[in-house]
Amino acid sequence: MKWTLKVGMAAAVMAAVVSVTSVAAAPATWTGKISDAMCAGKHQTEPKACVAKCIKDGEKYVLVVDAKTYKIANQKFADLAKFGGTTAVVTGELKDDTITITKIAAPKAK
Repeated sequence: MKWTLKVGMAAAVMAAVVSVTSVAAAPATWTGKISDAMCAGKHQTEPKACVAKCIKDGEKYVLVVDAKTYKIANQKFADLAKFGGTTAVVTGELKDDTITITKIAAPKAK
């Protein structure tokens, strides 16, 4: 009986830890350039105009951080066009190589 009680308590503790861990998972933040999938931050013309044209021509927004390019899940997020071709601080959730943005802002001046 005591062994069964210990196993039951251990299972309950494990379940509590797993549920708290998944609830406590906070969004991450990245600082990088909002670009388009075709150019991935390497534009032939002025970046802001290039991103606007590529998006108009059907490309998708991406976030380029150092040499890593992340897809953006919510392409209609409010300020993507505003930050296209510039550096932005993006907050959201990452799954595989795709970020679902919850917040986007300009980097703080140093």
